[in-house]
Amino acid sequence: MDKNELPKTVTTILNGHNYILWSQDMRSFLKGHRLWRYVTGEIQAPVRSKDEEDTKFADRLEDWDCKNHQIITWFRHSTVPSIHQQFGRYENAKDVWDLLSRHYTTAGLSHEYQLWGLLVNMKQTPRQPINEFLSGMQSIWDQMEQSTHIVKDPADAAILATKRDQFHLIQFLMALTSEFEPVRATLLQQVPLPTLEFAMSQLLSHETRLRTLQTHHPDAVLATAARPSSSSSSRNGPKYCKNCHKQGHLLAECPTIQCRYCHKIGHIVYNCPTKPPKPGQSGILPRPVNHSVAAAAEDSSSDPSLSSIPVSELGPMVFTMVKQFLSSSDKVSSAVSGNTWYFDSACCNHMSPDSQLFSSIIPTTHTPLIQTANGSHLAASHTGSVSTSTLSLSDTYLIPNLTLNLISVGQLCELGFDLWFGSSGCRVQDPRTNQVLGTGRRVGRMFELTSLHLPTTSTPTSISCCSYCFCFSFKSLAFTFSPTATVGGSKYFVIFVDDFSRYTWIYLMHNRSELAQIYRTFAQMISTQFSKTIKIFRTDNAMEYRDSQFLDFIHTQGTLIQRSCAGTSQQNGRAERKHRHILDSVRAFLISASCPERFWGEAALTAVYTINRLPSSALQNVTPFERLYGTPASYSSLRVFGCACFVLLQSHEHSKLEPRSRLCCFLGYGIEHKGYRCWDPISQRLRISRHVVFWEHTMFNSLSKFTTCSTPSFFTNPSLPLFPISPADSPTSPLAPPLAVDPVLDQTPDLPLAAPPADSPALPQEPAPPVDPVTDQPPLLPLRRSDRVRAPPAHLRDYSCFSAVLSLHEPHTYREACTNPLWQQAMTEELQALEKTHTWDLVDLPHGKSAIGCKWVYKIKTKSDGSIERYKARLVAKGYAQEYGIDYEETFAPVARITSVRSLLAIAAVHQWPLFQMDVKNAFLNGDLTEEVYMQAPPGYSDCPDKVCLLRRALYGLKQAPRAWFAKFSSIVHQFGFSSSSHDTALFIRRSDKGMILLLLYVDDMIITGDDHSGISDFKLFLHQQFEMKDLGHLSYFLGLEVSSDSTGYYLSQAKYASDLLSRAGLTDTKVVSTPLEMNARLTPLDGTPLSDATLYRQLVGSLVYLTVTRPDIAHAVHLVSQFLSAPHSTHYAAVLHILRYIKGTMFHGLHFSAHSTLDLCAYSDADWAGDPTDRRSTTGFCFFLGDSLISWRSKKQHIVSRSSTEAEYRALADTTSELLALRWLLEDMAHQAY
Repeated sequence: MDKNELPKTVTTILNGHNYILWSQDMRSFLKGHRLWRYVTGEIQAPVRSKDEEDTKFADRLEDWDCKNHQIITWFRHSTVPSIHQQFGRYENAKDVWDLLSRHYTTAGLSHEYQLWGLLVNMKQTPRQPINEFLSGMQSIWDQMEQSTHIVKDPADAAILATKRDQFHLIQFLMALTSEFEPVRATLLQQVPLPTLEFAMSQLLSHETRLRTLQTHHPDAVLATAARPSSSSSSRNGPKYCKNCHKQGHLLAECPTIQCRYCHKIGHIVYNCPTKPPKPGQSGILPRPVNHSVAAAAEDSSSDPSLSSIPVSELGPMVFTMVKQFLSSSDKVSSAVSGNTWYFDSACCNHMSPDSQLFSSIIPTTHTPLIQTANGSHLAASHTGSVSTSTLSLSDTYLIPNLTLNLISVGQLCELGFDLWFGSSGCRVQDPRTNQVLGTGRRVGRMFELTSLHLPTTSTPTSISCCSYCFCFSFKSLAFTFSPTATVGGSKYFVIFVDDFSRYTWIYLMHNRSELAQIYRTFAQMISTQFSKTIKIFRTDNAMEYRDSQFLDFIHTQGTLIQRSCAGTSQQNGRAERKHRHILDSVRAFLISASCPERFWGEAALTAVYTINRLPSSALQNVTPFERLYGTPASYSSLRVFGCACFVLLQSHEHSKLEPRSRLCCFLGYGIEHKGYRCWDPISQRLRISRHVVFWEHTMFNSLSKFTTCSTPSFFTNPSLPLFPISPADSPTSPLAPPLAVDPVLDQTPDLPLAAPPADSPALPQEPAPPVDPVTDQPPLLPLRRSDRVRAPPAHLRDYSCFSAVLSLHEPHTYREACTNPLWQQAMTEELQALEKTHTWDLVDLPHGKSAIGCKWVYKIKTKSDGSIERYKARLVAKGYAQEYGIDYEETFAPVARITSVRSLLAIAAVHQWPLFQMDVKNAFLNGDLTEEVYMQAPPGYSDCPDKVCLLRRALYGLKQAPRAWFAKFSSIVHQFGFSSSSHDTALFIRRSDKGMILLLLYVDDMIITGDDHSGISDFKLFLHQQFEMKDLGHLSYFLGLEVSSDSTGYYLSQAKYASDLLSRAGLTDTKVVSTPLEMNARLTPLDGTPLSDATLYRQLVGSLVYLTVTRPDIAHAVHLVSQFLSAPHSTHYAAVLHILRYIKGTMFHGLHFSAHSTLDLCAYSDADWAGDPTDRRSTTGFCFFLGDSLISWRSKKQHIVSRSSTEAEYRALADTTSELLALRWLLEDMAHQAY
């Protein structure tokens, strides 16, 4: 890696439509790294002077060329492939910048007309945040500024800028919704007009007040009411309650109304469950409207905390929340006992671990496996009935490994019972007789059963094993994937159902306004393929079907339109049932395959494809495909949704020695192609291919992981549409439920139907528009369709979120890695290295000896910018099984002190010594073993499976491996004339007449510097002869430390390490703080509440400790939070998050070792007195400067209590003096006197 390689910070990807935003980010980035003048052309390629030496000119030219190509590389990494492929003929960063500026700096009257049109039509949508709306408008203003003429006169320019700002303010205020009218009127009355920044502050305050005053209904927790339609609510107008005089509900739905019969709160006398029905009156009570669920159906897009969570992560999150609650709530913990039952809406069946509670029990015919929220499975051994004094249940599972007794809410609903949940408790009621069958009390956030007696039912003799269909096919379950856009950006879908054949066509849409164009295409397809016209079109009253363009086309075709009455969806029942069937199938597909929500579009297409080929009881067990086409459907092409598959790569995607296929996830069938649709997790794109090998018995999620990436996908063919139809891009409206319509085709049987071709393909094609007339003959040149990529959403433009998105999966077991060709190649390379060094001999295990085990450890090596360097597989011995005195003795091995690393950099900067970095491949394999150690054969090693390995050389994982390697390396470098420092054993020094060479070793990484340039070259050659080395060139990345250099010296930072730390902590917002600790922060062991799981806290603190290697500004804060690792509390975790937010704003801070400094050693020491409020001990702090370079510091609590501030300071001075002597001796070994 080159020393000037830059960390990746530009998160905006240039796609052809965001050039202004991209250029602003790139300009700031390059200026921050002092590289902007290379782009403007101010720094040209160096020209050789007459008296300049060849080596100096070559160095200057190499330095310029290095930085120039660094910039070009960043241009490539921050643009889509269709753009950066044009850079091939350019060798100058300025030429590339000018190329992009010419192509994407749009000017002209037509462009201004388009921008003005967008600006005039831009209106704030309801509940759209002010910041989000202003950012969209600001983007248009920035583009308009590009075509504004520059005014040279300063006075005229100031006047023009003032008028422009006022005009922007007026435009912005005009586009706001009516809820900001009070603030808008106040701002417009001010003279002179306020600035846009002041207006924003006022509007944000008003927006906060509005959000605070919104009414919430926390009692509605069970979705028993039907989903209201947004269109119907808008037609009927706002609801008004005469009891509480608030809008949003009627009097019968008011949560504060009092019943005149039972005098309880929450219902009226008509809905009272305790009042017996009158003679002749139905006993079925109307269901209460669930306010929170109704609101969620319309406004779910405004809650990013739920809409951004994938389906596969909801289960583990709920499991973790319940687990934390049980461990932290004393009230619940005390209530948990063998006779305690809890209502569970996520449980598919009643279940209990106590066999003593069952009155009758029989073994299960087929053992059902219950999948828990954390992914594990529990087996039900028996089924039967539970009968106690307070409970009677039938069809209950006996699961011995369960820890709680659970009552399935879904099973009760399936039996026809109503469940009512409120703030005071819950009850189970029979709607036929109004009899209350059971009650429960609220304990914290859970509902504990008080009593429940159900009517006797027979125990089923067989149990279905399909948990996915059983748990996700209820009518009342709400489908929550719609707020998540598909991979192609679609948020809606519409279905057309043929009334005669029940055949279904599905189309995905970005916006509901696309319906008119979709129907026009669909009607044309029906006319062409089947020679029929649509005679009757039945639909609901949605506004899309009242569009003038849609109605005009319907009328010109002579098609009759039939609308269902308001609130009477039964009149369009066929389409409604089909719609429900599709959603149930999509849920089952996504859950069973553990697919993220963004693939719901692919699941819907596959569901329709499958449903069209399933026999239907309404068609006398004939499939819709056969009824429509007249020939039976072929099932040879059907595959398991979400299964693992291997797709053949194109010839240009791999070399002769690279894998020819790639592990993908099967998502469906080709629409316009004769192939399968498979998701490639590595390139993040959809592949359509007929050369696919399926592993239908294995789900993709069990072998690899879906990356949580919402950035746009790049497909194999840019012209390839992801979905059946790709209408023009248009702004998306607020999310609404998917549309369902039911067109009725001509049912006259004597008219000929279009039959499928005689040579029906292996994959039957869905007749979906648009269809190319020459589908079987691919064009020689790619179609000129738009290959523009949508800009990523605003919440993904955060740097740490971008890093988290790009994280790759590292397997944990050999079984998981052996299916990936990349890891197979890495393991092969490791075994070849072991055989090359003759690491072991295959022998029979002697009697009385034991062999230790081994395992594979997998790691993806990355560069400083986060890009992948290589896949590394390491064979590690299980050294924990070794016994002292039998197969190992001493284990200690020295490594370089971090203080020595900083001191070496400071000295090299002053003397302008070059720093070189080398790495020893498989370093531990070079160590010679003196003990007799036997090891089992590695996993996947097929040679002589009955033999064991007698280790000749050290192996990673052995307790003595580090010591054996260091002894081997020391003996080798001593042969070249090096000697070890007496104050840092890992520092090796060689002095000669030509100069001095310093070598610093940290395990297998080494830094080499000095003024003996020829000696350094000879030493590198010597090391290559002794070991298998990797020459990494100039020092740039060492132990996670990023090293860069220029004429002013060396700069040491940990930007990538800090970015990865923020990603692990989950800080994806943009909030930062200015100090590592809050003012006067004093942490004690008893502050706050204890953390239920301290693992994350300890991981973060441990990472912060290593971050202090280059960040002395956080040393004291990390010292404080590290004192509570044994029992951290919530306040301690809040302090850690405060440090992380400070790091987020200072990610690129580090140490600078000046080249224009002296080498005088200067120390500073201080101490507080009784700074710890718990034990009254003081804290020592000191730092050391070598000239202007900071090389050592410490913040540490003193061991004993000081009786005065003077005593505390003298103890700090003693510690400082000890460090001072150690540094002086170390610097003397480096041939420098420090005073």
